[in-house]
Amino acid sequence: MTPGADDGQAPTARRAGAVPRMPAARRSAFLAGWRVVAGAFLVTMVGFGAIYSYAAFAADLAATFGVSRASASIVFALSGACCFAVGGVTGPLADRFGPRALATAGMAIVATGLLTAAAATSMAQVVLSYGVLIGLGTGFAYVPAMAAVQRWFVARRGLASGIAAAGVGVGTALVPPMAGFLATFGDWRAAFAISGLAAALVGLTGALLLSSAPEAHGLHPDGAPDGPAAAKHQSGAAADSILASRAFALFYVGTLLVSMPVALPFGHLVATARDIGVSGPAALGLLGTIGIGSIAGRFLLGALADLAGRRRVFLACTAGLAGATGLWAAADGIGALTAFAFLFGIFYGGFVALLPAFAADQFGRRSAGSVIGV
Repeated sequence: MTPGADDGQAPTARRAGAVPRMPAARRSAFLAGWRVVAGAFLVTMVGFGAIYSYAAFAADLAATFGVSRASASIVFALSGACCFAVGGVTGPLADRFGPRALATAGMAIVATGLLTAAAATSMAQVVLSYGVLIGLGTGFAYVPAMAAVQRWFVARRGLASGIAAAGVGVGTALVPPMAGFLATFGDWRAAFAISGLAAALVGLTGALLLSSAPEAHGLHPDGAPDGPAAAKHQSGAAADSILASRAFALFYVGTLLVSMPVALPFGHLVATARDIGVSGPAALGLLGTIGIGSIAGRFLLGALADLAGRRRVFLACTAGLAGATGLWAAADGIGALTAFAFLFGIFYGGFVALLPAFAADQFGRRSAGSVIGV
């Protein structure tokens, strides 16, 4: 960051070529903000890595309990639905109580879901433990973590949001190699048990890195001015008036429409690849390709958005997502499916990274948790 005119550096020192030091308050805010980004990265990686890794074990679970592929896929659908549905509750709670307690509870629930799924004796128990608990746990952590990032950043909000949301992409990209690694320890039960312990360790570490708004610590967010002018960056209407506005209604409907094509590949891309003759490992690798593309999209498009305009880049991502599904419909082999997965991943990464930033830009930081959650 560029030091201000009142940063305490003597004019003679500047003329002598000394490098100005960042004021202590800004340095503290800078470090604290990026710790929040690191925490959000870890909790999203653990939560969504757990949700998306279900695809690697769906066939084994269906065989173990004698259910159809369609019945087994309910677990994935339920975990995603629970994750995002609970955001409408955890978002307002994060506005009021801060993100750390909610994310800590969420990571503990994810770990519990994995451990109880490892001991399941019926598909119904898998549905409850993996589908419901992991979904709820991820939802408890995701919105509070991403809302916290928006409160700590202004000028670099797109990049910070992209890095934090890259945890989702890393969690997705790790599915194929982690599935292969965990298979060396035994069947899906061993994989779930080991994953539960890892989720507790990594996820709780990330949750503890989260922190409430910088103003609560006497600091200003990155990119905000010091002094009285900083107050406008904390501005924004109360949640009730925002959620009742026409602007929010349009924002909600638009997000809902884009979310339809976003959800489909994670539940069905592996199965449709198998249907056209792609081998199991190659089909599962498509999820990793989406993850790699999404990591690139989160970093590159997040940084680009801060320069070219977050609204413009965000809307381009939504259009790209819808258009990319046409490649999936026309694909007749692994090459076309790989191209779709990577392109989809880039736009998906940009969409997920910029959605919280776009919401904060539109409606302010004051009620970021409520707006993002709903």
